Amino acid sequence: MRVNAFSALLALGTLVTLAACSGGPGASAADAQAKPAAATRATTGQPPRNQCNAQAVQSLVGQPFTDATLAQALAAAGADEARMLRPDSMITKEYQVGRLNVIVGADNRITRVHCG
Repeated sequence: MRVNAFSALLALGTLVTLAACSGGPGASAADAQAKPAAATRATTGQPPRNQCNAQAVQSLVGQPFTDATLAQALAAAGADEARMLRPDSMITKEYQVGRLNVIVGADNRITRVHCG
C-alpha cells in the first residue's frame, strides 16, 4: 500500500510542476517571441560596409524622432543599418561597426546618436 501511495504522490507532484511551467490562459508562442516595444530598424539593403560616422548626425540630437529622421540619419552616417531605442527598449549588446543607434527619450526627441 505504501508503494501505491508514494507513486500517487509522485505523479501528483509531477503534474503540479508541469502545470506551473505552462504560460497560463491566453499565453502563446507568439507572446514569447514578441518584439521589444518601440524598436525601429532601417537598413540600406546593400552588402555591409562596416562603417558608421555618428559625428555626421550629431545635429539630430534634440530633434523630434520620426521614421524619416531615422532614414536620414542612416544615409548621413553612411551606416549599414540604424535602430531607434527608447528608455524601455530591450537592447542587444553585440557591437556592430556598421550600425547607428538613435536613442530617443520619453518626449520623442533624440537624446543620443552613436555607432555600435
